[in-house]
Amino acid sequence: MKKSAPTPRLSGARWRRMVREQWSDAARAWDHWEPFNLQFLSAVDPVLLRALDLKPGQRILDFGSGTGEPALQIARWIGPRGAVLGLDVAAPMVEVARRRARLLGIRNARFRRGDIVRIPARTKYDRVSSRFGLMFADDVPVALEHVRAALKPGGRAAFSVWGPIPLNPAIGQAAAAVRSFAKVPPPDPEQSPHPMRLARPGLLPRLMRAAGFRDVRAELAPCYASYPDADTYVTIMLDIAAPIKAIYESLSAANRRRVRERLRRGAQRYRSGHALRIPGLAWVVSGRR
Repeated sequence: MKKSAPTPRLSGARWRRMVREQWSDAARAWDHWEPFNLQFLSAVDPVLLRALDLKPGQRILDFGSGTGEPALQIARWIGPRGAVLGLDVAAPMVEVARRRARLLGIRNARFRRGDIVRIPARTKYDRVSSRFGLMFADDVPVALEHVRAALKPGGRAAFSVWGPIPLNPAIGQAAAAVRSFAKVPPPDPEQSPHPMRLARPGLLPRLMRAAGFRDVRAELAPCYASYPDADTYVTIMLDIAAPIKAIYESLSAANRRRVRERLRRGAQRYRSGHALRIPGLAWVVSGRR
């Protein structure tokens, strides 16, 4: 049997363009489904913020801020004498974050479009954070070097990344539902902008130590995604996950029904009480300059 050709690795420029375009396209959906997304992702915040060891009045850099979290929560934590800069590569995400900051009356957080490897070296921060953003950097070791360079001596960085895909069925079953319809083999998660990019146990701690971080620690952060019913889960996953959405929208009506039924059946296994509660697991990895 003839083997499928491996998916070629993206160049840095193509990688960055793909990430920017995917997240720009996803901004409307993330804004629309905000209550569900924030509930799922914010489950890691207690572990992430504890790892950052925040103090009032600090200067914080948060990259991959998306629609504003955890930058807005951090801004409240450090108080009005502190300041948070939130970066995201997708301008529509930045606009949502700014709107949320205005609605919440948070004035010590500002947001702009930017990439962690292109921040001005002259500014130094007490802390650097990223909640599920580091996986999309085109060169993680280089990104970590830039993070370390952006920190003041003794400053801390903390990142949350998804754990192994078998322990994250909300993500895993969505990818499996469209896999047989993909026209090219799925990319290697560790060689592409992928949620599971840093899922392998020990990978991110090793990369942080190689970048010069000290006192590197990894903690587990269990979480779960909650939906009122399977149809809501299906609709959200096919709206917010850009690669899955692209495959789904290329299908015939009959195959779209098949995909939706696969997702629905998978989600039903996680009914708990009056809702679906789909478990997940993240790593929170931190270190000191």
